[in-house]
Amino acid sequence: MKPSDNATVTRIFVPAMDCPEEEREVRTALSRLPGVVSLDFRLFSRQVEVRHRGDVDPILTALRQIGLEGHPVDEALRAADLPEASRAPLTTFLLAGAALFLGAALRVLLPGEPLARLPFLAAILFGGAPVALRGAKEARNRSLGMNALMTISIGGSALMGEWAEAAVVVTLFALANHLEARSLDRARRATLDLFAGSPERAVVRVGGPAGEERTVSAEEVQPGDILIVRPGERVPVDAAVYRGASDLNEALLTGESAPVEKKEGDPLYAGTVNGRGLLIATASHSLSDSTYARILRRVEEAQAQKAPVQTFMERFAAVYTPAVLGAAVLVAALPPLLWHGSLFAWTYRALVLLVIACPCAIVLAAPVVTLSALTRATRDGILVKGARHLEALGKVRAVAFDKTGTLTYGRLRFAGVRAAAGVGEDEVLRLAAAVEAGSAHPAAEAIRREAARRGVVTAARGTLARTFASIDGQGVSAEVDGVRVYVGNLRLFEGMAGAREGLEGLVPAGGPETSASVAIVGTDLGVAGAIDLTDEVRAEAAETVRALRRLGVRHISLLTGDREEAARTAAAAAGIDAVSCGLLPEDKLAEVRRLVDVHGSVAMVGDGVNDAPALAQATVGVAMAAAGSPAAMETADVALLAGDLRKIPSAIVLGRRMVALVRQNVAASLAIKAGFLGLAVAGYATLWMAVLADMGTTLLVIFNGLRLLRDRARLQ
Repeated sequence: MKPSDNATVTRIFVPAMDCPEEEREVRTALSRLPGVVSLDFRLFSRQVEVRHRGDVDPILTALRQIGLEGHPVDEALRAADLPEASRAPLTTFLLAGAALFLGAALRVLLPGEPLARLPFLAAILFGGAPVALRGAKEARNRSLGMNALMTISIGGSALMGEWAEAAVVVTLFALANHLEARSLDRARRATLDLFAGSPERAVVRVGGPAGEERTVSAEEVQPGDILIVRPGERVPVDAAVYRGASDLNEALLTGESAPVEKKEGDPLYAGTVNGRGLLIATASHSLSDSTYARILRRVEEAQAQKAPVQTFMERFAAVYTPAVLGAAVLVAALPPLLWHGSLFAWTYRALVLLVIACPCAIVLAAPVVTLSALTRATRDGILVKGARHLEALGKVRAVAFDKTGTLTYGRLRFAGVRAAAGVGEDEVLRLAAAVEAGSAHPAAEAIRREAARRGVVTAARGTLARTFASIDGQGVSAEVDGVRVYVGNLRLFEGMAGAREGLEGLVPAGGPETSASVAIVGTDLGVAGAIDLTDEVRAEAAETVRALRRLGVRHISLLTGDREEAARTAAAAAGIDAVSCGLLPEDKLAEVRRLVDVHGSVAMVGDGVNDAPALAQATVGVAMAAAGSPAAMETADVALLAGDLRKIPSAIVLGRRMVALVRQNVAASLAIKAGFLGLAVAGYATLWMAVLADMGTTLLVIFNGLRLLRDRARLQ
């Protein structure tokens, strides 16, 4: 429990809350309590989060009164540790089934014997009593649902003397409840697999890197603790490598199975699995603040949110049930009043109508699909903050990309070197790397990497540090071999009289067309050479753009604050024609707003921090969130945990398939029910046939939704 605005938040586990019907009952019962402020349902973990004032006992009492026992659970409890659901549906089915079998056997062995009917009555009582109890509580709670409809049907059939058929109905209904619970558990297990990597233990070294090792629970680890992660073990909390090197499987977070090499200083993430090497690491976060924990919280929050299509179906079901009950009353009463048949015959048809019209399949048409889609997305490294965002992705008709860190890797790469007459390329690199040894600029890192690759020896860093100077907006300088060397842009050298002539041959007017930037190297006496640097376009960028066009995305654009030649170079490499460059954050916001006005549904892909206004304005904001980037995950609607652009087309396909499967489920449910309703009114359907049809429809929509968990190839 935790206080919030003078209210308390309590999570309550309700074992019997299996489908939206029970969720509706709980919502109706608890929302009437004076101390309840808000309700947040996590149906597939059978939890309701209640924000309330006062004690929790009235809430638990209200649940007991509607036949849905509940008990509080620790907010930090892992989903895999939740208590199992009730086995009551299976027990009810076995008892009712045994009595039904005995009754059928006695009917064959003792035909015409009145006592032979008693087992059928026992089956009705075994299977019907729990249904009648729940149905009565639904009626008292003014929340008519499946149990109330079935109670009327079974009770009416028994009063009409159709004990054998009523026994068949209750037995089939108990079987349907059991199969439905087992089918929904498949969806739950798929979600629980996401939680299975939660670390349980950690090996901590007490007294520094050379101290004594101690095994503790992962929850006890604090930032700054020294961790020992042996080959094959899970990383207990977010950390940084202090000593050692290894390869780690980060598929749990990113969906990518390829191991990631880690060395000293690299980040480690809770839940990932160490490969071949021994690692000594320094904890950077506690388990509750780890990247893994944040992702799990986002998964739970996403499952609590509902897509528009799901919300619509629940509103439809709320009207549908009382409408069906009214129609059944008319079917039972109107024809006999008009002298078109007996009251007995039309009452029986009305009871059949009530059974076939049970709304369970309709209300399950959407949530099973959305749960499967969200679980599937998370498995693939796509963190979606709710089914409504996934649904919106499926409708996207325009995509706008940021450049640096999104379409590109966000790090400068050496592209080439041009040396002046009489100067070698390695000498240009040596001078530049020597000066840049004192700089943390991305250009300096790229130059140093290339110098190291070529084995170019530079001056000692300590000597350079004493002479290093930064020239605002133009470059840097330092003494190398007793000579002041400069590394900077064109403006820096244009101001040096002795360097102007050498610039014309090395840097044409307007600058290089193929580079994001150029670093000129020289002294007061002349230019030694120029180094071309580029921001490398992601390898998958062009493939992603082609895939988006195949999916029917009409407009793809690049929005960047970079200069024109760099923007157009990156756009051309990715296959993007529309380029807007030199944009400030407010300019990007205005451009996204214009795209929304023109195309209706727009996805903005950015780094989640600098592009926050544009991400918020877009229909769907997509953040390139390398694991451990909390700002990106907080800003956007969707976060690509592996930073792989190819996940965007996959997410669009998944969103479209989610909506398509919901529509299939709804269409199949309504078509089957409409057909059997016609048969019921015409007198061609029996009660047991109605139960089979209702059960079959419910299982159909569940298994159709579960297809998203396994149909991987079609999402690529």
